[in-house]
Amino acid sequence: MSGILVNFQTVSQASQDVRSTAGRIKSQLDDLEAMVKRVANTWEGSAQEGYQTKQRQWDQTADHLHQVLLKISTALQNSADNYQSTEKSNANVWGN
Repeated sequence: MSGILVNFQTVSQASQDVRSTAGRIKSQLDDLEAMVKRVANTWEGSAQEGYQTKQRQWDQTADHLHQVLLKISTALQNSADNYQSTEKSNANVWGN
């Protein structure tokens, strides 16, 4: 008989790592955008409009990535919590 072996701490740590990485990515992208804006603010007309359009698209995509990473982090933590709860319930069935 084969089974599933889950290390709750490892899954919980993975959740924290994903959340932390999402934060670092967002921070780095915010820093990059601030640097680009210093140059882009000197542009006028269609160059400025083109940049703003692409920046909005980039921002939406980056925000979507951030939200997906946060959802993954939450799913990992929920998984660790659920496995741990199930294991505790199973142990209680046997009086442990």
